[in-house]
Amino acid sequence: MSDARQDATTTYAHLLRAARRLFHPDELERLIPRTRGGPRLSEVNGAGASALDPLAATEAIAYDFLAKGGKYSRPFITLAAYDALTGGHCSEMDGAEQLRNRLTDAVRRAAISIESFHKASLVHDDIQDGDEFRYGQPTLHNQHGVPTAINVGDYLIGMGYRLIGRDIDTVGANIAADVLNKLADAHTKLSEGQGAELVWRDSRDKRLSSSEALKIYALKTAPAFEAALYCGARLAGPTDQYDDAITQLAKHLGIGFQILNDLQDWRGDDFNKLTLGGDVLGGRPTVLWALALEGLENDDKRELERLVERGDATPAVFAQIRNLFEQAGAFKKALVLVEHHRREAQQVADSLTPDAFRRLAHHLIATVLEQPAATARPRRPLAVPAR
Repeated sequence: MSDARQDATTTYAHLLRAARRLFHPDELERLIPRTRGGPRLSEVNGAGASALDPLAATEAIAYDFLAKGGKYSRPFITLAAYDALTGGHCSEMDGAEQLRNRLTDAVRRAAISIESFHKASLVHDDIQDGDEFRYGQPTLHNQHGVPTAINVGDYLIGMGYRLIGRDIDTVGANIAADVLNKLADAHTKLSEGQGAELVWRDSRDKRLSSSEALKIYALKTAPAFEAALYCGARLAGPTDQYDDAITQLAKHLGIGFQILNDLQDWRGDDFNKLTLGGDVLGGRPTVLWALALEGLENDDKRELERLVERGDATPAVFAQIRNLFEQAGAFKKALVLVEHHRREAQQVADSLTPDAFRRLAHHLIATVLEQPAATARPRRPLAVPAR
């Protein structure tokens, strides 16, 4: 039954548009009015945060970043999970009309909270990884300085919790507590995964098994999918029958997604990082690195370690590293892992009821674990400055 999973009358276009609409500046102001007032960051004619009231600057930068870039896939998941477990009306052909009456502002704010946590993690990750670009623009710490960026990330975390807490009377104390607990759990796991990555990055011993890399992925990436699914489901009603399935589905989506992201790193990203193979020279514990170490003979393994230790971000070095990855079969093995997690996710999805929730799960698998041309043999690397 695995391939005919999408009902012909089902469309997620309305919910996708609704998720994007949440982050239009006017809609953000309606759903979460700024407390400090003053002009938006985009309204100060390029003068930047220095033109703002110091008390209003953090809020203005946070709102500006929250509204900027990204696919808003996580807020979509929250909206779509809620819809799937309340009848699936917003994913029908007339979903645009259904949205107005069936998606409450409390559900919309919960979806924003998911993105707020995600954006906070991006701010902090960009600092820790020394990334230069995000959404085609200089990263927040390059625009405003590291201390301000850290503070804005912290503000976004606080905003995420506040968005759930403010609707406690509307959704009920038990539901709000469950959602807050899931968000806190996701936040903690993300920090553990990022912490493991940082400790490995700064260690002299760069040995890493593929199972260790996947454990880091399960902590860093899967919790965001789980929180997004759970929040929408819990706002729709009790989730006892779905809890295990949501956790397992999110795990396989998160791990598969991160492996595909690793493969994308070898084709470059003109929108965000603007570097090719940056994860390798940045010292990040990727599954590709682990698979290469597992698949190479000792002499080739030492050569790979030597190339990375040198840190020369030149086309010649990237070509040598890429050739060693290919020699070890790392790219092909990574795609096999993606297929494994796709199959596991499909088994979980097949078990879900009602039909609308099962269809959503299969839609997420098809989109999150889509293999674009980026997973083909990597193109010739570009010259980039050393990190």
